[in-house]
Amino acid sequence: MNKTIEKYAYLLIDIVVFAAFIVFIYFNKNATVSYFCPLMQKMYTTKLIYLALFIFLVSHCAGFALCAFFKTKVSALVDAYQKRHENISIEKDSDKAKIAALEAKIATLEAALDSALKNK
Repeated sequence: MNKTIEKYAYLLIDIVVFAAFIVFIYFNKNATVSYFCPLMQKMYTTKLIYLALFIFLVSHCAGFALCAFFKTKVSALVDAYQKRHENISIEKDSDKAKIAALEAKIATLEAALDSALKNK
């Protein structure tokens, strides 16, 4: 799948979820919710809007943090791959230099052998 299409699909899904959230808040603006807090051992009553906004904001912050974590992990993997690629290319250059040095030594030895055979 094309990355641009994927990005637009995710953006469209995010907009639809946000619009659904706004519609939910609009139709339940006067509703209240009671919940029990186990730490304080009390029952609390709050408007549904505040609870929904809190959950919405926390989930978006958590999603952002999760994406940032994965982005740093992927960045670290990309950096490691680039270093490995550089090391491989350096080794190839080093191998080419070794081959050139050996060819120069062979040429020198062949010239020395030719001159030694001519002097006999």
